[in-house]
Amino acid sequence: MLQNSKRFFSRKYIFLVGILIMLSMAFAQGYKTTHDLHWAYDIDFDRDISFIQGSLDGHYGKDPSYLGEYSWYSPLLYTIETFIVKTTGLPPNIVVTRAGIYMNLLAPVAFVFMVIILFGSEIGIAALLSYLFLASGNILGWGAATYSPWLYPVCFVQFLFYLNVIFLYKALTTQRNEWFVLLGFFTGLSFLGHVAPAVIMVLMLIGIQVSKMISAMKIKDRKNIRKFIFQSFILAITFLVAASPVLIVIIGRYKMHYINRAPFEFVSGIFTVKSFGQLIKANINLALLISIAGAYWVYKNFKNQVIRTIIGSWLIVCVLMYGYSTLVPLLHSRLHIFLPVTVPSFHYFYYLKALESVFFGIGLVWLLKMPVRWLSKRIGSVWSFNSLDSVNNLVWVILVLIFSIAYYPIYQNRMDFVNLRELAVQREGDKEKLEVYYFIKNHISSDKVILCDLGQSMFPVMASGRKMVS
Repeated sequence: MLQNSKRFFSRKYIFLVGILIMLSMAFAQGYKTTHDLHWAYDIDFDRDISFIQGSLDGHYGKDPSYLGEYSWYSPLLYTIETFIVKTTGLPPNIVVTRAGIYMNLLAPVAFVFMVIILFGSEIGIAALLSYLFLASGNILGWGAATYSPWLYPVCFVQFLFYLNVIFLYKALTTQRNEWFVLLGFFTGLSFLGHVAPAVIMVLMLIGIQVSKMISAMKIKDRKNIRKFIFQSFILAITFLVAASPVLIVIIGRYKMHYINRAPFEFVSGIFTVKSFGQLIKANINLALLISIAGAYWVYKNFKNQVIRTIIGSWLIVCVLMYGYSTLVPLLHSRLHIFLPVTVPSFHYFYYLKALESVFFGIGLVWLLKMPVRWLSKRIGSVWSFNSLDSVNNLVWVILVLIFSIAYYPIYQNRMDFVNLRELAVQREGDKEKLEVYYFIKNHISSDKVILCDLGQSMFPVMASGRKMVS
């Protein structure tokens, strides 16, 4: 039996067990939050319901609210939701409200898989501790990278970004064209799901490829110049192919001309400029200090140049885009200066929080490496283990699980779980609007246009998938 136990630990199955326990803890809280709800609390879900309803009515790709117009919105999530509705027979409001607890699990799985590939299992499970329970603090799930039961596009599509980081690492280390094909295609696919992760990855790729070409030009290395140009061509073509369903509408049909900038400049809560102090306060904690220690260690000691390039590009792009996207609405409102827009600034902050969790894993391992090693030696001598690494694995997993369990009571009271559930319950209690929604859906044809005031436009009218003038 002792030999079997040693084999179990030496194969690092213990890390998998620890990861599954942590994921189960997060899933249990997510399930408790939304499993019995019929309606979500936010107009973003009404928007998704409208897209689903439009697809069910035979108008896929058309704007559900404006007659004769095409949808500019990223279609990946509502396409998947429509497929679930068609295959299960569940109503759209149930799917958008409850499917998040399952679909959003892809994000932490991809995240921890990414960190393990880049930095190893010890840092991977420590980073997952931060990602699930610590880094987001009490920031709502759409504002900081974590596992959330609410099926926002930003919460769901983040898993594609983590996969693309893996593909980028493989492409740069192997220089094989098939990895560049996967990277370009999945970056385009992430654009179909949400703009922010695609913009971040595209800017990272531009910076990395241009830097490589400049270095090759300095030494007149024509062979590598041609190779880097060809790689960039692969990335561009595969991205355009994957992203074409949206690009055809935005560029081909509407010529990049948009009238309403509000969706791109939207800010609320702690992400407004006047609430900057609250944003700082919400992020200053022990987890951030450990993350700063991890970032310092990477800067001073980490030698893998490819991974340094990836992590550094990730950090620089997110900081610059967050700053730029924060500046855009200020210049618009105060000086009437119109700069190009992508998405609201908090979407770039979102991926900074994901990177914070990566640095947390590195920092925690660095800070506790010696104490854990000492404890492993003591345990190993008592249990007569031949491999110190086997005991070290066990100690790390137990340590991370202790942190998770100790923090879990605080985690359970996050606004994402408590406050947003209360708002959803309130939505379900608004019987008058629900009756109007079902009346519209059952008695008014999908090709009719409804005149309504602003208060009714989001819900119940928009959710019904009927055209409107509000």
